[in-house]
This record gives sequence, structure tokens and C-alpha cells, in this order.
Amino acid sequence: IRLCVCVTGELPAQDMIRVKRYLRSFNSARKMLLVGPGSAGIISPGKALLGIMPGYLYKQGSVGIIARSGTLGFEAAAQLEAIGTGISTSVGIGGDAITGSSFRDHLEYFEQDPETSVVILIGEIGGVQEVEAAAFYREHMSKPLIACIVGMSAPRGTRMGHAGAIIASHGESAIEKVQVLKDCGVTVV
Repeated sequence: IRLCVCVTGELPAQDMIRVKRYLRSFNSARKMLLVGPGSAGIISPGKALLGIMPGYLYKQGSVGIIARSGTLGFEAAAQLEAIGTGISTSVGIGGDAITGSSFRDHLEYFEQDPETSVVILIGEIGGVQEVEAAAFYREHMSKPLIACIVGMSAPRGTRMGHAGAIIASHGESAIEKVQVLKDCGVTVV
């Protein structure tokens, strides 16, 4: 079990960089997992909740969820619950430009988790985390990964709601991310 720290509010980039440098100073036995900033938190139904996730939406099960958007993570949990499917753990990594942990980090945890049989990744425009996650999936995962990337109609250079959701360079648009995920064998919805 690893100590997990959750930052639900926004942090200025310079403060987040200081936090990440501090966390890197710990050896691997003492490393902490930072979720956020701008995160809804992390929940393992029936076990633990850290953050602001509405626990009533989450039924115990075997689907892992990783989302940049807390609201879309809630929606995924609600839709799965409506069809009788539950969640092993759901993580809202936050949508800020600099986050404590990434899609790739959590894919590694889900791959090792015996209670998770499939993972849902909910990404959005901006940044390259989804592309890094796709490469990790292709090389290191045996469990199915289903991805949804929001922002398909956002033009390049558009700033969206999250601090990290701006299309700045190649590989950051939703269309480009979808193609990379598909090329790596991920099911995209």
C-alpha cells in the first residue's frame, strides 16, 4: 500500500513543480502517489475514498477508470452502474498542465491489480499523456483498454476549461490522440 495525496483544487504551475521535485526526493520505498491537482480524487468502492467523488455512483466491480475530467469519470461510473457493472478503482488525475500522476502511472497499477479486468481511459485535448499511455499499453499491458477522447471538434490553439486542455503541438489534438491509441491496439469509443 502506497501513501496517496490528493489535490482537488488548482495549483499554480510553479507550485506544482516544487511539489513534484519534493516527491521525487523520496526513495522508492517511501514514494507517494500524488493525484491532482484539479482532481476529483480516487475511489475504490466499499474500501476507500480520497477526494470529492460522489460515492453513491460507484458500485464495486472489476472496471478501472482513469479520467482527466472528474465529471466524465462520474458519468462513466453512473453509466456502468446503470447496466450492472461495477468499478474496482476510479482515479481522476486532474486536467491541469502539470499533474502529479499520469495515465501511464495508473495503467501500470491497474495492470498489476488482480481486482481489475478492464480499464477505461477518459482523455481530452492538450498534452501528450494519452499518447504515452498508448505506448505503455502496447508494450506492457495484457488487460483490455477502452479509451474516450473528448474535444474532437476543438480547433488547434483553442483553450478549453482545464488548464492543460489547449492544443499546442503535434499529437495533442483529439483526432491525433485517437489515431495513436488505435495504432497501439486500444479500443476507442
